[in-house]
Amino acid sequence: MINIALFGAPGAGKGTKSKMLVEKYNLTYVSTGEALRKEIANKTELGLRIKDIMDADQLVSDEFVVE
Repeated sequence: MINIALFGAPGAGKGTKSKMLVEKYNLTYVSTGEALRKEIANKTELGLRIKDIMDADQLVSDEFVVE
């Protein structure tokens, strides 16, 4: 199994490059940002706890991401 992690500032092209890698190498794509935004949109308990953090453009702690 191969794992690739892309890091960069918002708007740096991580999502764009990820989609290219997924298509070219038939990989699975996981985006923590998308997952966290979905939690906020669905107004889950986790989403309500991280909304202010993300609205302030702060990094969500690993504790929340793992949750």
